[in-house]
Amino acid sequence: MTAFGQGRADEAAHRDSEAKQCYNGAVLETLTIDHFTPHQGTNFHVTSSDGTIELRLERVAAVMESERARLKRQPFSLFFLGPAQTPLAQKIYDMRHDAFPEPLPLFIVPIGRTRDGFQYEAVFT
Repeated sequence: MTAFGQGRADEAAHRDSEAKQCYNGAVLETLTIDHFTPHQGTNFHVTSSDGTIELRLERVAAVMESERARLKRQPFSLFFLGPAQTPLAQKIYDMRHDAFPEPLPLFIVPIGRTRDGFQYEAVFT
């Protein structure tokens, strides 16, 4: 492929990536606590440099009750437990689950460690 043709291919891939991010961003805006509550105790799958890692959704909880009136949706947090041998950095990960047709780009933050593994939180406001 010529440099010109490669440039077009790169441009098309970038547009596809942007469209996917916009789609996922739009989906994230519509999700509520009710979308996740039935999936407590199930695994979400994250792809990292260490391969695919399972994070179990331990708890779904309403948060920031005092801010609810001014926000478009009830703020909530997802609390995950991951393996003790594979800590994840604070960043956005594409999280996959059978209940959601597309990966969910969730910003997760490590919040602790137990003998069972690392704990993470994702907040939706």
